[in-house]
Amino acid sequence: MNTIYTAAPSQTLIGNLNDFYRWLDGFINFEKRPHNKAFSLEVIGYYAALFSNPQTAYKTVHIAGSKGKGSVAAMLSALFSESGYKTGLYTSPHVNDFRERITENSRFFSNAAYLETFRAVRQGVLPHIGKETEPQPSWFELVTLTAFMLFRQERLDWAVFETGMGGRLDATNIVQPEITVLTPIELEHCEYLGNTIPLIAAEKAGIIKAGIPVFCSRQPNSALEVFRGRAEALNAPLFYLPDFIETIEHRLIPQGREVTIRFSAAHPVGALFKRPLHAILPLFTPVQAENAALAAAAFKYRFPDMPEALIESGLSKAWLPARFQLLSTKPLIVLDGAHTHNSIQTCADTFFSLLNNGSGTPIGSDVPPNAKPMLVFACAADKNPADFAPIFYDKVGYLYLTVPGAFKKGNLEKTVGAFTQVFGNENSAVMEASEDFNAVLKKAFTQSIAENRPLLITGSFYLAAEAQRVYSAEGFQDRGTQG
Repeated sequence: MNTIYTAAPSQTLIGNLNDFYRWLDGFINFEKRPHNKAFSLEVIGYYAALFSNPQTAYKTVHIAGSKGKGSVAAMLSALFSESGYKTGLYTSPHVNDFRERITENSRFFSNAAYLETFRAVRQGVLPHIGKETEPQPSWFELVTLTAFMLFRQERLDWAVFETGMGGRLDATNIVQPEITVLTPIELEHCEYLGNTIPLIAAEKAGIIKAGIPVFCSRQPNSALEVFRGRAEALNAPLFYLPDFIETIEHRLIPQGREVTIRFSAAHPVGALFKRPLHAILPLFTPVQAENAALAAAAFKYRFPDMPEALIESGLSKAWLPARFQLLSTKPLIVLDGAHTHNSIQTCADTFFSLLNNGSGTPIGSDVPPNAKPMLVFACAADKNPADFAPIFYDKVGYLYLTVPGAFKKGNLEKTVGAFTQVFGNENSAVMEASEDFNAVLKKAFTQSIAENRPLLITGSFYLAAEAQRVYSAEGFQDRGTQG
């Protein structure tokens, strides 16, 4: 049995939130660095049982996918909350504050509530740490256990759980959901999940439960085949988004993305809607239109009598940090945690559309002529920057390359090589690279505001977190116009 606790168990009591975070840091964290631990639900099952299985104290929704699962989770949480249900939301990673992972519909619980749960988790787990005869938890397993516990402690009605990685062996996969949701599949975490779409889809399909309805986003055919096969084997009804949607119209406006969703009356899910939905999403990228349709359909299926107006209102309140987040409108400064090819492409397309007034809005219209925008880019060491560099070719005037931050390992040399090969020597963009991400971000913000030059920061949630921290700590929010 692998022992993965890496520091001597501290006997210090949990006096404040930071004490708990420091205790957690003694455990292997797969978000921070790879590890050869064999994944198993045995560990989370063992520790949940120690606390009388808190994940059974409320109804749940379970979401897996390569992209969009955080946004869909936020939308469903907002819909439950709008309906009067006390709703927990468990997502990852966090951007500014650990508590972002475990919230009541994106709002923090009281510090006293977090502290009570943190103390209970540590007190219950500590006697088992370091014992070779017992399974040893990872960082994420302990965080997931903490979410289970806090949601029970606060007497929630519903909780929406986003998987951390994969699905079949993800620590969240001991919940017994009332609804399962699958968002689009891409190649990601190949060292753990497999290096083909069908292999990754098989891992995500592991959250499908016998007889539980599955709502599935638009997928590559090879992924859809896996999902349909798994659902059929478990007698779980699968509802595929293109089958129950008639049309989705959307456009970019200063407030976000205005969407109109028409459902197919010939489909049993579409027939539940008495009229089309119209809402303004505070999430800007085009894919959010389909995310909203998926969340609305799953919710309406579970609550067929909920009025369309309530669904529209709930969708209009769903928001997550670092999902095309506007820090400023003049100059336009956007940070986005996109880290797969399709999500970075979507982020870039949305950013340049705002600049080009593709939405018919004045955002970015005060940009001086010939002032090409700036890009700060960093990606994790396990990503291939050669997939991302072409997205920005000939579109930026200043290119700042760095690493994702102190928490996540990057490979700046590989990133610089990839962008240099694509941009070449004749491109007019000014390229700078440094592992001092703090200095890079400060310089980019200062230049953007001084020159009224648009700025996009993307490639990693960890870079987005560092950018938000620098932006606030250095007072840049007082110099630009808030979005």
